[in-house]
Amino acid sequence: MKMKNFAVIGLGRFGAAIARFLEKEGGEVLAIDINPEIVRELEHDYTSVVEADATDIETLSNLGVGDVDAAIVSIGTSMEAGIFITLLLKELKVPLIVAKVRSKLHEKVLKKVGVNLVVYPEEDAAQHLAKKLYWPGYSELEMTTGLSMVEIRAPKSFIGKTVAKLKLREKYKANVVAIKRKNPIIDENEQTDYEEKIIAPPVAEEKFEAGDSIVLVCSDDKVDKFKDMK
Repeated sequence: MKMKNFAVIGLGRFGAAIARFLEKEGGEVLAIDINPEIVRELEHDYTSVVEADATDIETLSNLGVGDVDAAIVSIGTSMEAGIFITLLLKELKVPLIVAKVRSKLHEKVLKKVGVNLVVYPEEDAAQHLAKKLYWPGYSELEMTTGLSMVEIRAPKSFIGKTVAKLKLREKYKANVVAIKRKNPIIDENEQTDYEEKIIAPPVAEEKFEAGDSIVLVCSDDKVDKFKDMK
């Protein structure tokens, strides 16, 4: 299932970039910063940008932050503020919290208080993260000009169908190079765990199962075709 509603808190270079890329991918973004000059500068760049103190839970609640699919915390000046905002987002039950970090210690602390995903603030990382958030299971590696290897979560429409039946090569000029599958196992504590199995290359008769990830090689202009598959 796609994530479509996001809150980006802190509109420095990284926050502004991730908000821009998320909107470009089709997401609905609530962009928040406490600095009125930054908000005025960016007010025409996004559909919704507001001046607000994100360390106030009532403010976040009134803005509807508790209803977003994911929140990105991009506070550059204060580690303490980022930690406190994370705790408030957890209290508002935001399902996915992403934070910009500056060091391994910063990363460790934020993960302790509930951040699900951390990222270091290069702008190209912002673009990749936007695609990953908007398209769960997404991963991309440019192999050569015009050709990429992508990993996607198998859409529901693929489940129970064979590689041959889907005709991905014929329809999208995409070649399935591997299927990643999690098989249930019983660990040493007699608890159910999962072991990843790589099927590479899959035979034409291989059927896709729920939870599978598919590794494809396709031309860059075909990558977006997979985004809206359900």
